[in-house]
Amino acid sequence: MDDVTIKLIADIISFVAMGLVAVSYFVRNKIGYLLFQSLGIVFLILSYLFSGLYVAMLGLSVGLIRTITFFLYENKGKKAPIVWSFIFSAMTVCSYFFAKVLGTVPNQFDVLNIIALCMYAFIFRIRDIRVVKFCMLVPTILSILYNILSHAPIFNAVSYSIEFIANIASIIMYYAIIDRKRRTKR
Repeated sequence: MDDVTIKLIADIISFVAMGLVAVSYFVRNKIGYLLFQSLGIVFLILSYLFSGLYVAMLGLSVGLIRTITFFLYENKGKKAPIVWSFIFSAMTVCSYFFAKVLGTVPNQFDVLNIIALCMYAFIFRIRDIRVVKFCMLVPTILSILYNILSHAPIFNAVSYSIEFIANIASIIMYYAIIDRKRRTKR
C-alpha cells in the first residue's frame, strides 16, 4: 500500500474511534463509559499503528489493559486499588523505552502523550463519573497537543478535540441543565 492509502486508513479508523469516545461521555454510568472508552482505544491503537506512531500505540495498548482492568473492578461495584494506577503509569513509561529499543525514533512530543496516559491511569479509577468527566479535560488537552505537534493523522487530533467538546457538552447537559431542573422541581 502507498502512503496516501495508509494515511486514509489511519484517518478512517481514528474517525470511528472519535465516535466511540464521544458517545462515552453521554453514557450516564461508569461501566458504559469504560466500555465505549475501551472500544475507542482499540481503534486509536490501530490508527497509531498505521501512522507509525509506535510510542503512542504502545502507550494506548497499556491504556486498553488499564481500562479493561478498571472496567472489571467497576463491574463488581469496587474501586480499583491505587497500586494499579502506579503499575499502569510505570508500564506506560516503560513502553516509551521499549519502543526506543525496537528502533522507533521517539519524537520530542511523546512526553505529552506519556503524561496524558499516566493521568488517565489515575482518573479512570475514580468511581464518580462526574469527577471523571471534569478530570478528563486536562489529559484530553495534552492528547490534542500531542497529536497536532507529532503530525498524527488529522482525525486523531480531531478525535480528541471532539472528545473534549463532547465532554464539555455532557458536563453542561448533565450537571448544569439537568441538575438545575431537578433542583428546581424539588
